[in-house]
Amino acid sequence: MKRSSDVLIVGGGIIGLAIAREAALAGLSVRLFEAGEPGGEASGAAAGMLGAQLEAERHDPLTDLGLASRKLYDGLIAALREASGIDPNYRTEGTLVVARSAEEQAALRRRFAFQRESGLAVERLDRASVLQLEPEIGGSPAGGLRLPDDRSLEPRLLLQGLRRAAERAGADIRCGAPVQRVLSKGRRVVGAEVAGEVWVAGTVVMAAGAWAGAIEGEAIDPLPTSAVKGQIVCLQAEPSVLRHVLWTTGIYLVPRGDGRIVIGSTSERVGFDRRVTAAAMSSLIEQAVALLPALAEAAFHSAWAGLRPALPDGLPAIGPGPVAGLQYACGHFRHGILLAPITARIIVRLLRGENPEVDLAPFDPRRFASRP
Repeated sequence: MKRSSDVLIVGGGIIGLAIAREAALAGLSVRLFEAGEPGGEASGAAAGMLGAQLEAERHDPLTDLGLASRKLYDGLIAALREASGIDPNYRTEGTLVVARSAEEQAALRRRFAFQRESGLAVERLDRASVLQLEPEIGGSPAGGLRLPDDRSLEPRLLLQGLRRAAERAGADIRCGAPVQRVLSKGRRVVGAEVAGEVWVAGTVVMAAGAWAGAIEGEAIDPLPTSAVKGQIVCLQAEPSVLRHVLWTTGIYLVPRGDGRIVIGSTSERVGFDRRVTAAAMSSLIEQAVALLPALAEAAFHSAWAGLRPALPDGLPAIGPGPVAGLQYACGHFRHGILLAPITARIIVRLLRGENPEVDLAPFDPRRFASRP
């Protein structure tokens, strides 16, 4: 068996799979190692909002990257449907942001002004317009915004489609294969050790999410990644209860179209604890019912928790590492699903020696390096 490849990807979440597909389509030989099952961690646990405009109030690196990535999704979904035969339940009704107080309404006015001035599709809504779009909303909403270009999808279906498309493009994806160490020769990364075996590669791409910081190598400093737990509950309601993704301070609801409504999410810095807790479920359901009273009659469907990969400054690490032959694509926190297409495009352009066409300075993995 040939133990060398152009690219060796560490991690098979949404970011790793997107890079594997893009690199294979670009003609590179690709091998991906995943410790568990592809998408079995944060990616598969996500709600699936592509909310590039949800909190956009000014131009900053993360907002601009999210907007650029969202533009790629229509084409990506069409390509995945054709290549894999899997439909990830890609929904285009848009997002409804609801203000429930005068203070929240003032914040939405600022958001509306910025987004309209930036040429983004955004509609300002009064109380009557909010209820016209979603009649089941309870209480007295102060107003809201409609974001028609935001999207949603089912992450687990997207992951299945990406994996199948990547494999059909020639990528070798290996499950149950944890990478222990990144191997180097001098000041260059040359491969990785997996279950005691050496695999050689022209470039190693670190896409191991919250676990990226645990993978070491003689020539590199591990990134200071941490896990942020997010708990989600899913209820089964009538399909007519909710059409749009619904977002308000502290909670969001994502309809699947068949009556399932995904409700999230907590943000807990409790290490690698994946337990679903009664307190979190109670809080999420209580908030959801207050926002959408019809959910009081909904049936419990399921609940789960994911571990989001975070870096200290809240920005992902995308681009070259401190030594040659190493690229990073991790630390996307709450934005992994949204940012997967643009991250894959950037990394593959770097692999091919091309201009990434994105200012990567804010995302430079070397910003955390302690070595001279």
